[in-house]
Amino acid sequence: MRSWPLAQGSSSSPWRNTLMPDRMQILVRKTDGRTETALLQNGSLWAYDRREDEASELVGALLLGRVERVLPDVKAAFVDIGRKLNGFLPIRESDSFHAQNGKAPLITGNDVIVQVKKDEKGGKGAFLTRDVALPGQYVLLMPMSRFVGVSKRITDPAEHTAAKALGKAVADGRFGVIVRHAALFARREDVFSEAEELFLRWQEATAHVAAVKAPAVLLQESPFHRILARDYAARYAVELHLCRQEHANAPDEGAETHQHTTVEMDALWQGNRVQQQLKDALSRRVPLPGGASLIIDEREALHTIDVNSGGNVSAPEGMSLALQQNLQAIPEIARQIRLRNLSGILLIDFIDMDDPAEKAQVANALEEALSGDRIKTVLHGFTSLGLMELTRKRTGATLREMLTQPCSHCGGTGSTNLL
Repeated sequence: MRSWPLAQGSSSSPWRNTLMPDRMQILVRKTDGRTETALLQNGSLWAYDRREDEASELVGALLLGRVERVLPDVKAAFVDIGRKLNGFLPIRESDSFHAQNGKAPLITGNDVIVQVKKDEKGGKGAFLTRDVALPGQYVLLMPMSRFVGVSKRITDPAEHTAAKALGKAVADGRFGVIVRHAALFARREDVFSEAEELFLRWQEATAHVAAVKAPAVLLQESPFHRILARDYAARYAVELHLCRQEHANAPDEGAETHQHTTVEMDALWQGNRVQQQLKDALSRRVPLPGGASLIIDEREALHTIDVNSGGNVSAPEGMSLALQQNLQAIPEIARQIRLRNLSGILLIDFIDMDDPAEKAQVANALEEALSGDRIKTVLHGFTSLGLMELTRKRTGATLREMLTQPCSHCGGTGSTNLL
């Protein structure tokens, strides 16, 4: 069992560089009034974001809304947040994690501080919460709470105990925190410094809230490239590539930063085949080594991934062919989920396996492959029909929603009516 130096007050950690075998590159370029961000691991596209210059990140933003309607029967309220659709605010949340006077009563016409948890989609408004949480690289700070917790990724008992102690020292009764896994590899003073910076952001955002007219933005979420740098810099060697014209005075992003001309950035984009990798990610069929393939169907209610067997007719000794091909498919399954930003309910139809031990091996391999995802993903295991069920937190649009639009002839169904 490894010890954690932070428990003894050490200012550094010997593991800071031992978990960085891969290189992450974040490319940010501006074209035709929009900003594109690509995350690559050793040249393989992991994530992509595209937004118009006037657009802003909604998820994570801190807003001052106005209560439009309270529905006691469904334990929810609709809040005007300045969008076309009112936000949906559940009022069944527990108050146990809040300061005694952390929340004002929800009354129609009153102003309320909320944070966006899920973006608006289709005819549904944004999903809101009053449990404000400001994410950092090392801690998740909850300014209206006194709860101190530890990331579920910290499973070692000794590390969990030390992380809890660190969280209590950082919070010091002033706010709540959840100590993130990345804090295991950070200097103690960096964890304290980040928490203070996050708390200061909260104080500055809410200092003059009485003089602000709702609806209004109190604190905007960081640009996508800064979120990526924040979430991956502790586990990977991250290079951030920016256009010099747009980011001449860019702040420290927690990553090795390079600035380029527009021509140089375009060359980086093309050299990494970003455009081609995006086109491939919009295809329903994804080829795998050995002739196998994935069939990915994206739907409103859920997404499905079907693993089809290939031309291999033999497997290593002691391993069934089904197990071999399922294990080979898992890295690409994890990549496609991240890249396409699939969220909500996902079902994976692996090649049939009868042995419970093989199913367990596949489940463990999938969990490991998804562990590097910055978005919370939960595996629920195999269903009675043999389908792997998982859920992934919804944050922003899917890749298909960003890069495609419904066909004017078929309405997006892929077929036309013959009647």
